[in-house]
Amino acid sequence: MKILCDCDRLHEAVSTVSRAVSGRSSLSVLEGIFFKASADGTLTLVGNDLEIGIEATMEATVHEAGEVVLNAKMIAGIVRALPDQRVSIEVNDKHLALIKSGSAKFEIAGISPAEFPDLPVVESEYAIALPGAMLKDMIAKTIFAVAVTDNNPILTGCLLEISKQGLTMVALDGYRMAIRRAELANDFEEKKMIIPEKSLAELARILGDTEEDVNILATGRHAIFMFRNYRMVTRLIEGNYFNYEAAIPKDYEMEIACSSKKLTDSIQRASLIILNDMVKSPVKFLVEDGNINISGTTPAGSVDDNIPVNIKDKSLEIGFYNRYLLEAFRVIDTDEVRLQLKAPTSPLVILPPEGDGFLYLILPLRLKTE
Repeated sequence: MKILCDCDRLHEAVSTVSRAVSGRSSLSVLEGIFFKASADGTLTLVGNDLEIGIEATMEATVHEAGEVVLNAKMIAGIVRALPDQRVSIEVNDKHLALIKSGSAKFEIAGISPAEFPDLPVVESEYAIALPGAMLKDMIAKTIFAVAVTDNNPILTGCLLEISKQGLTMVALDGYRMAIRRAELANDFEEKKMIIPEKSLAELARILGDTEEDVNILATGRHAIFMFRNYRMVTRLIEGNYFNYEAAIPKDYEMEIACSSKKLTDSIQRASLIILNDMVKSPVKFLVEDGNINISGTTPAGSVDDNIPVNIKDKSLEIGFYNRYLLEAFRVIDTDEVRLQLKAPTSPLVILPPEGDGFLYLILPLRLKTE
């Protein structure tokens, strides 16, 4: 293998596929990036940790086609430090790679490409094209609510639900739930897939600021996302997702229209005295007399704040974990929200002023006075 290519493009490709490289594995080949130079002038790079695989393609001057696997951490460091805009990579039959750029020259040991696992083949049982910007936005506004432990593997991913009405993405961890909905211009065949949190996070990073559509192929076990010069293959979490619609309260005692920014700012102020995230000191909401009193007390101090609202003749005191509140409000993109409340032990439901574009549900913390 012998190629010449642009340093910046190589750095971008290496950085991207490295996201799918295993940081620590009993198989050294899984800690590497697969390089394939083709006679048509294409250089393909692949990272694969057996759960997620990312492939990038770029143009190169290919003097001799070939393949090799190079340690991801080492090649990323080398490419990042190269002094010139062009880099040449030459690999001999013993998989020794000679990398040259300007006055710098490196020799590193490669691994036989025969040991590198192929990316799963995803047949087109289901295919759809979705706007990349929409998909990235829905990921960012739900992924924080995914369960971080694997006691229930189903909840360690987001549900992507495609129907004739549009697109729905759901994440929940047993304490809160995030739902985002978007309309689609076409009537697509219905499909549900549970995508691991890591895969969605990497997909969002790769998408960047793209305005292009993302082509998705899916089977019962894998999905592939294709856009620009990238392909990302991920396993899907098998099983039936939680019946999230059944968890949404059907009634409430009070509905409050409130400024998103004022409420977010007040919760942030109340969070300043919560120094230990492991101790879930509640942020208290006392709703009465046309006002939400937001308060909190910890060993570090206390806070008291007020927001005027349009509620009269009703009263309710309820407490929440501040991080759950903040993570929801930070991704809300409407000037106002509707807060639906029923009782001190019932969940808070956060909705847009109109429609059902999003729903955030947060379970309360039991207050000591109860």
